[in-house]
Amino acid sequence: MISKSEMIYSFLEQKISKGEFKPGDRLPSEAELCSEFNVSRGPVRAALDQLSAIGLVKKIKGGGSYVSEQDSSNFLNVILPTLKFNSGDFDEILELRCSLDKLIIELCLKSHANNDYNELDLVMAAMEKKRGKEDLYNLARVFNTILSGLCGNSLIHNINLLLWDMMQHYPRELNQGKKRDEFIGDHRKIYDCIKENDAELAGIYSVRHLKKLMSKGKKKQLSEDEEHHRWNPWIYDTL
Repeated sequence: MISKSEMIYSFLEQKISKGEFKPGDRLPSEAELCSEFNVSRGPVRAALDQLSAIGLVKKIKGGGSYVSEQDSSNFLNVILPTLKFNSGDFDEILELRCSLDKLIIELCLKSHANNDYNELDLVMAAMEKKRGKEDLYNLARVFNTILSGLCGNSLIHNINLLLWDMMQHYPRELNQGKKRDEFIGDHRKIYDCIKENDAELAGIYSVRHLKKLMSKGKKKQLSEDEEHHRWNPWIYDTL
């Protein structure tokens, strides 16, 4: 059950995101919100303070609260807490990463055609020396976030960092030596394709790697989707 302040926060945030409250508009007063939600001023002020903290609302002492002019940094401040609050399950995070990783690789290779991947070289070398489960997971995170940092899009990079933060709360299945070898091998394939400037094949290997971490049900669903797309040229033409 959500708190009263969270209820008011969600109400105002949705009104702003839908454009019902536009930049420069004054929000309902504290007294009006207290009356509408039948609460004291405490929860109302907490909700407004939270909106102000992420840059969505500007509070003027003695003059009320107004919707801020939005730029890309404000948008990022809004979307990241929302994603953290609605973290979903592990399969959903991996499914999002399948699409995001392919985009990251494509943008990265467009921005770095000269193969200046010194940091990535070091991480790949370290990954092939380390055998510990936590070491490999942390190196995989560094490997992936180096790529997103090089893609030239700060929004994509920050969303990618958030997804890794969300993933760390789930158990990792790298206990068996065979799985660790396969994990390292997957990253070697992705790395080699990136060094050869082959974004398409690197994206395929990245998706295959992520699918191995998914539940059987999600793997089956993704395979069926891929099969449907493979035999439906109209869908491919519109993607």
